[in-house]
Amino acid sequence: MADYKESEVLFNKIRNSHELGQFQSAFEAVTGMNLQIHSDNPAMAPANGEKANPFCRILNEHNRCPECARAAHCVVKEVSEKPKAFECFAGLTETAVPVLAGQIPVAYLTTGQVFTRDVDDAEWEGVREELVKMDYDPSELERLETAWKQTRKINEDQYEGMITLLSVFAGHLSELAERLILEQRHSEPDVVIKARQFVSAHLADKIELADVAKHVNLSLHHFCKVFKQATGLTFKQYLTRRRVEWAKCRLRKPDARVTEVAYDVGFGSLSQFNRSFQQLAGTSPTEWRVRERRKLAEAS
Repeated sequence: MADYKESEVLFNKIRNSHELGQFQSAFEAVTGMNLQIHSDNPAMAPANGEKANPFCRILNEHNRCPECARAAHCVVKEVSEKPKAFECFAGLTETAVPVLAGQIPVAYLTTGQVFTRDVDDAEWEGVREELVKMDYDPSELERLETAWKQTRKINEDQYEGMITLLSVFAGHLSELAERLILEQRHSEPDVVIKARQFVSAHLADKIELADVAKHVNLSLHHFCKVFKQATGLTFKQYLTRRRVEWAKCRLRKPDARVTEVAYDVGFGSLSQFNRSFQQLAGTSPTEWRVRERRKLAEAS
């Protein structure tokens, strides 16, 4: 991103988007967990929102949990292109999945704080000792113990599935982020906005340049000129990028076949898809999928 102000504007657009709202509802319905999104600002707040884990919320009622503040900074510092899991002093795990614009993180999706292993009373005593060092009084310690022991436990397979789902969501939001960046940097004519909307509605179909020009009531030559001036891309380049980004989202699904993805996102042949994907992603679709799966495995 060019600067913090531009990054903040982009983040707010993603946070308030219809797409994120749909993803949050779907994630909660499938997992029972609350999908959260955080800014790329290193000073982002620790886990003290109403949907945060109760134990973490109590810790941060007075903004005095150094571990949570440290974890918030670690998310920005350590998460780059792949999910990253963090375990705090109390044994709770939080995973952050980056939303990328190009190769730059612009936001982070998080799972919420859960246990991914068994805990017992002996471990609580160790946590309690740390809390005493932080000067929590007896009444607060009692509340914290109750919240800690009521924290949800998710087994490794379930948790890995949650991270895979978050990664799919993050891929969709990355596509949204790149579109929003183009819109932020250019004051787009109405014809370009209409052309983008046409592409979104027909991305899986065969889209002819002449049909788009006709849709926006411009000559072919004039449309190409206006579109390139507004976006910095030829219409063909833009269309190919949109399809490749959609293909990445599809390829994150374990049961999706490369050939089916190629045709489903609008490419006319497998060879055309492979060539376009290689040019934009720097690797073949199959190799890209293997790399993404490896990232998920390393993060889990």
